[in-house]
Amino acid sequence: MATPVPTDTQIRLASMRQIHCAIEHLHRGDYECVITLAGAAEGMLPETWKPHFRQKVKAFSKSPEIQEQGGAVGENDYINWLKHGSLKRGGLRFETATISAEESLIVVYRAVTKYNAVYEDFSPQMLSYLSWLKVWLETGVNDR
Repeated sequence: MATPVPTDTQIRLASMRQIHCAIEHLHRGDYECVITLAGAAEGMLPETWKPHFRQKVKAFSKSPEIQEQGGAVGENDYINWLKHGSLKRGGLRFETATISAEESLIVVYRAVTKYNAVYEDFSPQMLSYLSWLKVWLETGVNDR
């Protein structure tokens, strides 16, 4: 094992590396890591007026249909639970959660689309993920 050394970084590089690692974890089924890394990447990127998927998720999570379902209905519920053990800091703690593959896919997609909105760029890993996601969705999410 190499000796740890300090690294100089910047938001663009750090968020890109977090997204890349989230994608790697996704393919292994490590959904807690996926959501934590992708959520951190998305969160550290600067706000932008350009469209990206979190805006859609935020609006969707407030819809009456989603609210009626109960449970994790906020756009950041899983991200918050993985950070704090609750849906909001200082809120009621939950010892267990069921994280679907789809939830993990959504959080990565949110991070990738915000990264693109901010930098107008996709890395090769992001492009590969988007191609893989398209095929995954086309083959039938409900069949899994």
